[in-house]
Amino acid sequence: MKSKRQNSNFYKLFLNLSLLLIIIICSNSKLMSTTTTITVNSNFFTPANASVNVGDTVKWQWIGGNHNTTSSTIPGGAAPWAAPMNSGSTTFIYKVTVAGNYNYTCTFHPGMNGLITASPSSGTSLLTENFEYPAGDSLGAHGWVSFSGGSTNVLSVVAPGLVYSGYALSNIGNATKINLTGQDAYKNFSSPDSVGNLYVSFMISVASAQAGDYFFALLPATSTTLYTSRFWAKDSLGNLAFGLSKSTAAAGGIFYTGGNYSYGTTYLIVLKYTFNTGTTTDDVLNAYIFNTGVPATEPGTSTLGPITGTANDNALGRIALRQGTTGAMPVANVDGFSVNKLWTGLTGVKNISNIVTEDFSLNQNYPNPFNPNTTIKFSLPENGFVNLTVYNSIGREVANLVNENVNSGTYSADFNGSNLTSGVYFYKLTFSGKNGISYTDTKKLILLK
Repeated sequence: MKSKRQNSNFYKLFLNLSLLLIIIICSNSKLMSTTTTITVNSNFFTPANASVNVGDTVKWQWIGGNHNTTSSTIPGGAAPWAAPMNSGSTTFIYKVTVAGNYNYTCTFHPGMNGLITASPSSGTSLLTENFEYPAGDSLGAHGWVSFSGGSTNVLSVVAPGLVYSGYALSNIGNATKINLTGQDAYKNFSSPDSVGNLYVSFMISVASAQAGDYFFALLPATSTTLYTSRFWAKDSLGNLAFGLSKSTAAAGGIFYTGGNYSYGTTYLIVLKYTFNTGTTTDDVLNAYIFNTGVPATEPGTSTLGPITGTANDNALGRIALRQGTTGAMPVANVDGFSVNKLWTGLTGVKNISNIVTEDFSLNQNYPNPFNPNTTIKFSLPENGFVNLTVYNSIGREVANLVNENVNSGTYSADFNGSNLTSGVYFYKLTFSGKNGISYTDTKKLILLK
């Protein structure tokens, strides 16, 4: 038996190890974000333009003079600020919580301006929803927020999930069903966004449609009424037509496809929202509708769009599912929602296993030769930034499959070569981690049509 002293020593060792573990975890958490310093002196903020990620800290450091740093135009949902910068207030710290452009100024010195551009913090993905919950559960039990419709036709999980070959979120979990009327719900992005492009993708199978109504839209991070990028479905002489509008019909119109889609068929929808800064109403929408395959790169022509409108533009931070008018709404199952900053998120990387391997590895694609789909697997022994790119025989990039921070584990990425000619191609994996750790490997693949 152990003595009391041995037990006491063991307990002290346990506490010390626990404390050390907490310190390590906290230290690593701090490493996930960075601080950008902007000096304030004379009539300048230096640097005048700074690029950061959501979660980073901006620090203004006073050097000389009597100034302030005051926000002028910032993304929706971000906190405004106004801070003196002088000998009595030499520093000001600001935590960036929303992606977008932050314009600020010194009100004491006209023309003394600065710009902070904040990108999403977690790679390119802002939201993923596979409905990996038990059938019958309400969406409200799994991170969605109901905001209208009372208790009628609560949005719920249904089985099975949808399947679409080549789509990264195909055949994962279950789905949800949209009915004629009932409860509406939204789910938040990891952080609001208002810069560059958003690619919103999902699978849909429509059972029936009527006169036409929208069932999906995007919302600002603080709104349940400013629907934008509205996606519609209606019956067209016994066939199915899809529609897109920026806002209401009065604020720009609703644009429909022909009735060349079928009920009971699973389609992949990709909505592209482009943020522009010329005016407050110049953001642009496009929609891509696929019935087979997923192009590795964005097609040059969209199915619907480009579409604009007169409604005011906003930073966006939510997806919304809507059950609208009895005589107009479709009945449909939807699944596999994804909000990404890049087209590559459609085919993107899928986690196969969280088991940590001892070494880096890049597997030979399978099948090989292939036509037009193949899968590439790789393993990482630690967290880091991963780039997986496909090149043609003369070294020109033809597809970027992964370009984001990835945790340790084993992953697969799907590649679709439907828009390429037969021939020899190469795929290259590049990894960059902490403490200068890096890994690169390249393999050959053959497209044979």
